Amino acid sequence: MTKTKMIIEQKEWDRYWTKKKTKSQLVYRIIASFYRRYIIKRALNHFIEIEFIKNSTLLHAGSGGGQVDEDILKNYKITALDISKEALKLYKFYNGDKAKLIQASVFDIPTKELSFDGIYNLGVHEHFTQEENEKILKEFSRILKPNGKIVLFWPPKFGTSVIFLNSLHFILNNVLGKKIRLHPEEISLVKSKKQVQSFLKKGGFRLKKFYFGPLDMFTHCIIIAEKI
Repeated sequence: MTKTKMIIEQKEWDRYWTKKKTKSQLVYRIIASFYRRYIIKRALNHFIEIEFIKNSTLLHAGSGGGQVDEDILKNYKITALDISKEALKLYKFYNGDKAKLIQASVFDIPTKELSFDGIYNLGVHEHFTQEENEKILKEFSRILKPNGKIVLFWPPKFGTSVIFLNSLHFILNNVLGKKIRLHPEEISLVKSKKQVQSFLKKGGFRLKKFYFGPLDMFTHCIIIAEKI
């Protein structure tokens, strides 16, 4: 990603986190906040606790407001990274000084090689092309320790949230003519386990676990992979 594109991305995500809320957007954010805190957070806790011992150094790469980190901050050394300064302001609002905050792009993470035991994120990779995601994974591999792992919550085309939001956008825009976009475009939704295995291999990872199920209400494909 070029420097110019990164600047554009930063501005777009800053707008996303601070934009004036219409009634539709306000309802969406209330629902999304509830979902993150009471459903997604539970699933994240489950997989982080299985994959990493206490006090592991973990990078939340694309942290957003960090509502899902409330519990794992108690047991792990978390660094929260996001390209949006507004997202990091929210992270600090929700979590205080419990995590180290870094404003940077996932394409160019300002840390030394072999710095982290693990990296995780939720709802990040669907916003990038396949080529961009391969570059991101190579950057993840660079900063992970040997045998380090990634935990990715990546929405599939067949996920409940994708189906719900696509239907809601159709009603708002095609039926009611509102011209509203409740969240950024998702251009790389998961299609299959085979697809995931392919891009992981190109990025320097081996698939360890692939989960799609009731723990997060069939919202994400939860991908656990090890650095090769």
